Amino acid sequence: MVFSQKLINRYFELKQEVPDCILLMQVGVFMQVMNEDAEAISELTGLKLQMGGGVDAPVKLGGFPQSGLDKYIGKLVRAGYSVAVALQDESKERHIKEIVRIV
Repeated sequence: MVFSQKLINRYFELKQEVPDCILLMQVGVFMQVMNEDAEAISELTGLKLQMGGGVDAPVKLGGFPQSGLDKYIGKLVRAGYSVAVALQDESKERHIKEIVRIV
């Protein structure tokens, strides 16, 4: 899977804002997750993971169509996870738009 370093960096920048949440980041018509978040979703839903990033800094990647966002958020929340959703705007910049926290 080809995944730009710029997107990987942005994911980790956003993740620092919500370290207690699983971060779902929009990339086009897909929602992407990385590393520990990808592993958690994979264990819960069976989502297949791939490797991306550079040879010296590999990243676990998972993704699903944005049309499945509500389904995945529901599964994660019912399993006890807090979820942050980062959507992209017209200029393709990504910002956290919604947080569903478990208290």
